[in-house]
Amino acid sequence: MRSFLKQFFQKDKNFLFFVFIFSFVLRLIYLLEIKDNPHFYNLTLDPLYHDSWAKQIASGDWMGSQVFFRAPFYPYFLAVLYKIFGPHLFLVRLIQHLIGSFSIVLIFLLAKKIFDRKVAVLASFLAATYWIFIYYEAELLLDFWLVLWSLLLIWFLLKAYENLKSSTWFLSGIILGLFTITRPNILLFLPFLLLWLIMVLRKQVPYLKILLFYGWVLSGTALVILPVTLRNYLVAKDPVLIASQGGINFYIGNNPKSDGMSAIVPELGDDWEYSDCQFMAENTQNRKLKPSEVSGFYYKKGWEFIFMHPTQSLPLLIKKLYVFWNKFEISNNQNIYFFKQYSVLSRILFLGFWLIGPLALLGIFLSIKRGPKTSLILLFIFSYMLSVIIFFVTSRYRLPVLPFLIIFASFAGIEIYRKISSKDFKSFLLAGALLVLFFILINSNFYKLDRGSFAQSYFGLGNVYLKRGDFENALIEYQTALEKNPSLPRAHLNRGVIFFKMGNYTEAEKEFLEELKVNPQEEKAYNNLSVLYRLKGKNSQALEYAQKAIQLRPNYSFAYYNLSSAYQAQNKLAQGESVLVQATQILPEASLLRYTLAIFYQKTNQVEKAQEQYLLILKGSEPKKEAYDLSQISGLEKSADFTEIKANSFYNLGLILGLKGELNLAEENFKKALQIRPNWSEAHSNLGKVYEVKNDLSQALNHFGAAVQNSPQKAIYHYNLGMLYLKLNQKEKALKSLQQALALEPDFKPALEVIKQIQKRN
Repeated sequence: MRSFLKQFFQKDKNFLFFVFIFSFVLRLIYLLEIKDNPHFYNLTLDPLYHDSWAKQIASGDWMGSQVFFRAPFYPYFLAVLYKIFGPHLFLVRLIQHLIGSFSIVLIFLLAKKIFDRKVAVLASFLAATYWIFIYYEAELLLDFWLVLWSLLLIWFLLKAYENLKSSTWFLSGIILGLFTITRPNILLFLPFLLLWLIMVLRKQVPYLKILLFYGWVLSGTALVILPVTLRNYLVAKDPVLIASQGGINFYIGNNPKSDGMSAIVPELGDDWEYSDCQFMAENTQNRKLKPSEVSGFYYKKGWEFIFMHPTQSLPLLIKKLYVFWNKFEISNNQNIYFFKQYSVLSRILFLGFWLIGPLALLGIFLSIKRGPKTSLILLFIFSYMLSVIIFFVTSRYRLPVLPFLIIFASFAGIEIYRKISSKDFKSFLLAGALLVLFFILINSNFYKLDRGSFAQSYFGLGNVYLKRGDFENALIEYQTALEKNPSLPRAHLNRGVIFFKMGNYTEAEKEFLEELKVNPQEEKAYNNLSVLYRLKGKNSQALEYAQKAIQLRPNYSFAYYNLSSAYQAQNKLAQGESVLVQATQILPEASLLRYTLAIFYQKTNQVEKAQEQYLLILKGSEPKKEAYDLSQISGLEKSADFTEIKANSFYNLGLILGLKGELNLAEENFKKALQIRPNWSEAHSNLGKVYEVKNDLSQALNHFGAAVQNSPQKAIYHYNLGMLYLKLNQKEKALKSLQQALALEPDFKPALEVIKQIQKRN
């Protein structure tokens, strides 16, 4: 049996089949373990962003209307799966694990090409059991694709080096292009690739030929990127190469308050949206900016920090370099160590960067002069590391270099074994000494990195339960989070939201005020208190807190709404109007504010101004949606759907135009409202009245009938239909409709009087 297994596994095809199945089985076990955890179907942060974007694409919006903020490959990949299978999150993760298992096969093939079969076997086994790979494959994140792209890229570049065929260089460029539209920072590899080509080919082929090979790589890359760039220009007239996120990320990693690891914008904290960054840039520049200009604004701020404050920026860069090579897994969306509680397998698979890192550095040292193959990988590792540390470092950002570090670590392990077997103790001692040195360095903790108290993780769980409407468990998780960290931002805030939704305004007020004690810059706490005090009739306090919310966040649309509402509650209509006018000037694309202003004008009989605002709403396009918005968790505001605002605007315009006697325009607007909301009884009823005035009684009958059909419980619609039947001299139908109106509202005097008149005539 042992002999049979040995012969079986000596064949690469057999071993590759085994390692693929072994890798996939491990991943399937992990997937089955975590499928019942609260986060599995309740996505947050980046996974929610990708899921929301993919659903939007799968619903038919394949082109979109804005410049890509993030690289598009992964959301479009998700969208294709959603289109074929539906948004089946278990199946999506299963497919991602299949791709991850295939990457393990590539690691074997590449390790064998660079070193030998023993290294390949060890590398594939280490990669198969490396838990971080498994973890990220099960998240709705793009990073598992980067592992595959990096392996394919190096494989085809080495193939091209061996056969010097233009087609292979071009195919390498295609892979590089796919990598780029998944995460653009790989473009920094291009100058290093040219350097490698010159280094390894200058003695074999003329320099012109080298440039031709490089040109084929660039052509393949451009072929993939160009459609994305062209699409950005077509939809927004902004020639963004791939995505506009780069500048903000660069500034996050290069500012006086950056820790090099956290996605915090210093002026906004960790609770920010792109619209906040855009507003800050436009407010500084005092003009409207395109996405490319917003990105450029933040690139400039980052570079200014680097060059103007070298005593701060250089230590920060050194810290990021240290963190990149440290054993600690820097979490980005959810705490990786906290998540281990959901999987026994993750606790069994002990292999981590604590061991791979030191062995990889030793393997790099031992193979430094092995030739073109290793030099290409070393340049890739160096350039990719550089592309990460110039921004900020997290665990998943170093994932693309991990396959190669595992290969080098495996080489080091095999070399140590060979030195011991050959009794080359001098070389073994040198290698051992270096390994100990690298081990101490990578497992050191100069910057006091730790797993934390998990307070943020419990807070995240609370958010999941809050979104599900499970208030009891949400309160428990928030309380646990506060026990771990009494100063945790937004925990009291969200507890306050829950108490508000439960109708316990006293406890809600206490929680919002407690939030301001621990987090005095939390604008949502001020805004929520403004809502609370307005509902309690404490309008002076409502004004005060809304104003504070606006001071902290000048683009906070709901705070303007609350401020205006508080003024109106005090019958200070001029001030209420002024707030809304100012808000629409600051936030011209905030359709809800403009709609609120239009309603204000309509209620105060300023119909011309109301009409102007409705027309501005209808001329505008749907504002860019944030893929996720935490205001829906920690704020009392309700998001307004632009489609609903548009329908209401058409309807209200119809009312205004009808009163002005402009019946054709009124008819047109009521029809447009009904195109959006076909079963809207009020719109049918008013359109029926327009037709009745125009003496188009058959159309009037259709729409009065539709109003009754859609809202049979409304007496007025039966009355309108009855009166039209009377006009058509259909007395029996008229009497039936009027009696139905009276049955619904016994005190409906107009119906009662008409019925009496009909009965008298009879």
